[in-house]
Amino acid sequence: MLFQILVGVVVSGVVVRASTGTSVTFITQGGCSTVSGSGGSFPVSLPTVSTTSSLTSTTTEKEVTVPVTSKISADPVTTTTVYTQNIYSFVTNTVTVPTSTSWREADSTVATVTLPSTICTNDVTPSTVTEYSGSYTPISGQVTTIPTSYPSEVVCATGVTLLYILTPTATSGSTTITVTPTSTVYTSTTTNTISNLYTVTVFETTVSSVTTSYRLASSVATTSTACSATTTTTLAAKCAPTNIIAGVGDHGLVSGKYAANNTVIYIRDDKYNDPSLCCQLCQDNEGCAGMMTGFDGYCGLLYVANPNGAPGPVCDFVFSYQTQSNVFPLQGLWVQSGCGEIDYTGSDGV
Repeated sequence: MLFQILVGVVVSGVVVRASTGTSVTFITQGGCSTVSGSGGSFPVSLPTVSTTSSLTSTTTEKEVTVPVTSKISADPVTTTTVYTQNIYSFVTNTVTVPTSTSWREADSTVATVTLPSTICTNDVTPSTVTEYSGSYTPISGQVTTIPTSYPSEVVCATGVTLLYILTPTATSGSTTITVTPTSTVYTSTTTNTISNLYTVTVFETTVSSVTTSYRLASSVATTSTACSATTTTTLAAKCAPTNIIAGVGDHGLVSGKYAANNTVIYIRDDKYNDPSLCCQLCQDNEGCAGMMTGFDGYCGLLYVANPNGAPGPVCDFVFSYQTQSNVFPLQGLWVQSGCGEIDYTGSDGV
């Protein structure tokens, strides 16, 4: 009777313990759609509204049975290694080169952009009437009307699913891992001699050369006067809101290539976030080759430095622009020429 009881204990003790492991991963899915609006102020850049939602999911995998592991130590093993010592020597080789060029950088101020400022001494804030002078011929396909319905914002929704994966594990049976200690014994030393070739370059002559960085300066011209209740501002016809180039066909604009010796100044005065006023500022400053604004509301005036190193800007090609299929008309770049040339090069293929 006692023998049967002992056997029963051993058999029932085969399964020692069980545990459950947990791992976490996630899946993110999302998409965006465009909402159209009408009336009011046409947005120059397209605002984005984003929402995020989350779900939780738990998955229990099939139970896995693994054996109980035990370790035993075997007799140690000793390895004999011959130690090697390396001795390095250096051999100098002199190479003579005819000419060396020493570069230095120079700054060149291409032009000074003047920003007009009027201070009303009689504390009047005048209302402004805008007039346009001259004529303008649109480029082929240019968007010259403000649409009655237009994209007003992009709505993006993102869903995040957290996946909890439960992996139950049970132990059964046993397995043995044998661990063999090892040690290393270093014996006599051998020596290797290694020669390295070290090359010294000597220049017969040195030529000095200059690389030029172009920049623009700015100044504010302030006028103090007694203001009337109404003031009239005259802009060039090419600077009218519908004449500034902001779309061709069904697509908005992105930048293309720039002249090698171009330079740009960004006007930080919020007044010039208005594309028409930015355009006129370029017309009013001698040597301004073209303007570019949009996206972040900045006003960029671009100039071209004289390629022969002479002072002052030149009225030459300054940049190209192109359409992009995922940019809406009037909601990408707004560009217009000053005294220079800007080129439309078609679609960028996107």
